[in-house]
Amino acid sequence: MWRKVVILFAAFFCLSLVFPSCKKKRNPVGSSALSSDDIMNSSVVDTFQLKTSTVEEDSIPSMDRPFNLLGSYNDEIYGKVNANFYTQLTLSGFSPDFGNLNQVAIDSVIMAFEYGGYYGDLTEQLFEVYEITDELTRDSTYLRSATSNVASQQLVPTANNEGLILPDPLNGAIVGSDTLTPQLRIPLDTIFGRNLLTLAQNATNDDDFLQNFKGLHFKVNNGFQSAGEGTVLYLATTRAASKLTVYYASNGEKGSYDFIVNGSAVDYNHVETDYAGTRVEQVINDPSFGQEEFYAQSFSSRAKIEMSGLDSLPKDIIIHQATLELPVDYYKGSNFYPSSEVFVTTDVSGDGNKTSIYSGTASVLYSSTKKSYVIDLRKYIQNVVQGIYPNTGLFVSPKNFNTTVERIIFNGPNTQNKKKPKLSVVYTML
Repeated sequence: MWRKVVILFAAFFCLSLVFPSCKKKRNPVGSSALSSDDIMNSSVVDTFQLKTSTVEEDSIPSMDRPFNLLGSYNDEIYGKVNANFYTQLTLSGFSPDFGNLNQVAIDSVIMAFEYGGYYGDLTEQLFEVYEITDELTRDSTYLRSATSNVASQQLVPTANNEGLILPDPLNGAIVGSDTLTPQLRIPLDTIFGRNLLTLAQNATNDDDFLQNFKGLHFKVNNGFQSAGEGTVLYLATTRAASKLTVYYASNGEKGSYDFIVNGSAVDYNHVETDYAGTRVEQVINDPSFGQEEFYAQSFSSRAKIEMSGLDSLPKDIIIHQATLELPVDYYKGSNFYPSSEVFVTTDVSGDGNKTSIYSGTASVLYSSTKKSYVIDLRKYIQNVVQGIYPNTGLFVSPKNFNTTVERIIFNGPNTQNKKKPKLSVVYTML
């Protein structure tokens, strides 16, 4: 049986080559790859154009994420990013006995968060904390734009600018003579700490405590930041080192009591991205500008790649290889690094819901040597050709889309950079 092997290179230049055809006796149906001889003896090389753009999203769930996000930065490409969060605190022990609290001296109150990472440039930030007045409930849907009402009192002392802190996620925290895991340590008002001890002493369980204390809102108040300045911290609030500790003295003896964020506590991130006046806004409003450069950012936007040329492929083919390479614009050493992994999805039903083109939670790794993401599209394009998937395009976004604030700058087809996006497809006619 004769067959024709066809290779398509979807780069962004025209190319036409012809090689001698080949003869094989093996039936190609079910084959997933070709030998190097088959590829070299291909008979047709063709080209088609891709369309690249950026789409913005807002309804991003933000409750119970692996990290709580806190901080802000200003990106010359993406604009301003500001992250803050709301969380409940729970008791480390029920009905603690502090004796007569009128005779207890509060030494200090420290809110400690173990670092889980950070994104941006480590600079001083002004941290603020407020008590939540709304009840946080587990059956609520908290999106990245959600907010809760808070009391007016700022709980971080201001007499000595205590809230102005330089985060240090790379070195252990020194507390007395101990070196602890790297952590952000925010001092809080001692009167507030005394009130917490009173509530804890009168509570027999977490529900009792949360009836009277709804939780805390953590934010930053950084004012103006220059382009490239600032960072967003990833705080591991459920780890053992993350806790609010009230240090006190009673009858000459020192003691402490912890308030923790356990798995039952409700928490959610509030993330603001301001694209006003940026290139990202320009591409979102006019997708044609995405041919030069297009973007993806956690909690906000996804890169979109449309491949209309797939509709012209013959229907009776077997896809053997299909690779989409997406180069990025990134210089080594920048604090705004591309995501180490991305998800690739498509809109199968046309309702805006994204479906992974791979089974399970498989993702695509960033290649630091190629400075690009190389995506295997063999099964996806086979499904498009067979009509299983509509040819509505692909969406690429950071794997931790609603956990981090990472962003990616992709080279478009008309980029001035050396590397351009490229799609290569190898198929066999039945």
